[in-house]
Amino acid sequence: TADASGATYHTLTPTRLLDTRSGNGLSGVFSSHVARTFQVTTRGGVPANAMAVTGNLTVAQQTAAGYLYIGPLALNNPTSSTLNFPVSDNRANGVTVALSGSGTLSVTYVASTLTPTTQVIFDVTGYFTADASGATYHTLTPTRLLDTRSGNGLSGVFSSHVARTFQVTTRGGVPANAMAVTGNLTVAQQTAAGYLYIGPLALNNPTSSTLNFPVSDNRANGVTVALSGSGTLSVTYVASTLTPTTQVIFDVTGYFTP
Repeated sequence: TADASGATYHTLTPTRLLDTRSGNGLSGVFSSHVARTFQVTTRGGVPANAMAVTGNLTVAQQTAAGYLYIGPLALNNPTSSTLNFPVSDNRANGVTVALSGSGTLSVTYVASTLTPTTQVIFDVTGYFTADASGATYHTLTPTRLLDTRSGNGLSGVFSSHVARTFQVTTRGGVPANAMAVTGNLTVAQQTAAGYLYIGPLALNNPTSSTLNFPVSDNRANGVTVALSGSGTLSVTYVASTLTPTTQVIFDVTGYFTP
């Protein structure tokens, strides 16, 4: 149980709450040094009493290198950063972030001048409440539960748009009653740019993303993700066609129990 000063965690199926490309949450590009705010609570399964969320922040179509800040306050000139990037690279970062008192998050794009623009995406994966109604967290020594290069968890490459599922509970110190985990998802040897989705459901055509990447770049992202009822996780590699392949690695770092 949580003590009176803490919060407990509630899992969600990953849900897109912000995509400026389609007008979800906010419409139109972000301009450098202009903070913008979008609603989180009462959307995507996040209740009105949520005080923080986990999720993935993604940048796309940026016209200049820079960084994104995400947090509860709208800051045109933030003093910390969440996601750093060059141009021509869709890039994501896993976040755990406090909400404002009205249940919003604010994002700022920071480039070296005021003229650059970018698109911004945010997918929520869970939320915290200031009571003991949710799950509690347990740490683990980082342990590899999936490495398709060596046949750990699953064997052989992932093909684009083909979801694959691996067991998490009862492995690496994760108990049978775990309902979510923290960890790192890594891509290697990808033959085309694209993204990975990880979640409790096996989705050949997922509507949210976890890890975005170009070719020739082993890349990782930290995740907090709900498990399926049978204690599994499913991963999908999404490229623009069906022929590309990739290797996938997942290391668990902790778990949540009811």
